[in-house]
Amino acid sequence: MNNRKKHYRKGGKKKSFSEIIGIIYFSICVCLLAYTVIAIPILLGLLKAYGVKTNAVITPNTSSLFHRHTTSCYLYEYQVNGKTYEGNSLVEERDSSKIGATIQILYLDWLPWFNRPVYYWDD
Repeated sequence: MNNRKKHYRKGGKKKSFSEIIGIIYFSICVCLLAYTVIAIPILLGLLKAYGVKTNAVITPNTSSLFHRHTTSCYLYEYQVNGKTYEGNSLVEERDSSKIGATIQILYLDWLPWFNRPVYYWDD
């Protein structure tokens, strides 16, 4: 009698390299979609209700890597516990008079990189 256990792979066929890459790509797409559709609206709700208000300074740095297809806006910087974070000021690049201006922003104290200017919710 043979005492060795037989190991069967589910599906019975080894996946090719391109199939593995396809699975990884699909997984990344699903995660990004979940973050965009589920996480951001939840985080925005938490930010509006429980966000910590602080001041930030608009910098000459811009937000858009793809200037051709998006509106380029200036970034702002603020500090939390000695670490500098930045966000999109929603001030368009053509309005350079706002560089150096102080604005109020909200951030989550347990997730300080998630932030928005207070006027984000204005109509």
